[in-house]
Amino acid sequence: MLKIFLSVLAGALTGAIVVFAGDYLSHLIYAPPANFDFNNQEALQAYAESIPTHVFAIMLCFWLLSSFSGGFVAGKINPQGWQLSALLTGLLLLAGAASNFYAIPHPLWMMVAAVILYLPAAWLGGKLANPN
Repeated sequence: MLKIFLSVLAGALTGAIVVFAGDYLSHLIYAPPANFDFNNQEALQAYAESIPTHVFAIMLCFWLLSSFSGGFVAGKINPQGWQLSALLTGLLLLAGAASNFYAIPHPLWMMVAAVILYLPAAWLGGKLANPN
């Protein structure tokens, strides 16, 4: 049980680092205005609507890469139970994305793609960590 917990924790931390890198890159590509107030819902909605589609696509790629890399790390740490570790990692990262959906407006296509692809990406990462 401890091995599952530690593998999921390490996978989720790996995934979070990848997501933060993606956030950083997306803000370099399309930065919010100076002194932007992320607590102002109207300003946040307007900013989200102004973000180009390709920036959302880049962010989705980083989200899926986070799930893949998290599943890979979890699978490497727990090779006997890689499926469970990878999928729990993907589920935890998906929960983080879902909370992000709630806090910040996202296009519907992006939310649907994330919900559909997060767990398969984590599973694939775990599978590649354990090809046998």
